Amino acid sequence: MGRPARVAVVFNPATGGGEDADGRRRDTRQALEGAGVEVLWLETTKEDPGKGQTAKAVAEGVDLVVAQGGDGTVMACVTGLAGTQTPLAVLPGGTGNLLATNFDIPSDLEGAVEVALDGERVRLDVAALDEDRFVVMGGIGFDAAMLRDADPKLKEHLGAVAYVLSGFRHLRRRATRFRLRLDDRPPFERTGQGVLIGNLGRLQGGLPVMPDARPDDGLLDVAVLQTRTVLDWLALAVRVLLRRRKDPQLELFTARRVEIGCDRPQPVERDGDPLDTPRDHLVIEIVPGALTLCVPRAKGTGP
Repeated sequence: MGRPARVAVVFNPATGGGEDADGRRRDTRQALEGAGVEVLWLETTKEDPGKGQTAKAVAEGVDLVVAQGGDGTVMACVTGLAGTQTPLAVLPGGTGNLLATNFDIPSDLEGAVEVALDGERVRLDVAALDEDRFVVMGGIGFDAAMLRDADPKLKEHLGAVAYVLSGFRHLRRRATRFRLRLDDRPPFERTGQGVLIGNLGRLQGGLPVMPDARPDDGLLDVAVLQTRTVLDWLALAVRVLLRRRKDPQLELFTARRVEIGCDRPQPVERDGDPLDTPRDHLVIEIVPGALTLCVPRAKGTGP
């Protein structure tokens, strides 16, 4: 596949508090047009966070869709592009930047544009939850509550630290009884504070919660957080930071289809973007090889 000639930018003007939206528009346009590509500019709205804009880009026949915004913008573009041949590139612009973190996409505009236009193209699995498609990780319980309740102003000024502070407030949240069914295996129950369902293993800050997760193996990785006390959380944090693969507070599984029920409604998130309403039941399935992503070239390889 040659270098893209016509690029659509799905741009979220609200990212970063909206203060520097004009500057970000100008800099991004200059970077892309300066690289010799034609730009179709599509901005998100509160009513449409990116799915409609991505559908328009695909209908227009662009060579590449570039998501510039936070995790919600990226997920909307993933949903719109899953099952198509149109590649996705990411210009990090939000607080979490989960997809960029997992693929080491540069956080600076110049580096990210270079990856978008001249990087490698890889085909990835996506996860399906209802009508949404996501690439990195979804969750029910603790992590979704942490993301949902992070203070927007702190996110703007402190970045990922805002999630850490929100997480501290939820360390003592009441444990939930989860009923899990993985593929056609018998269902089983676990009690803890959350379940993560991932295609990639790194959370905010690059923490490797599921270090063996691969985005192209046709499988979802499932992690059950069996934490109940602050001491449990401290022990888990130490083991994660030390990159240890086994932990009694983190039970790991793999499956193509994951069904989760719980004893009371819990917050849900996918790729860092919380659902509007809590759920007591969800089904997530893998869709193999559904998305093409622009990633940095391996060292020593040319365009």
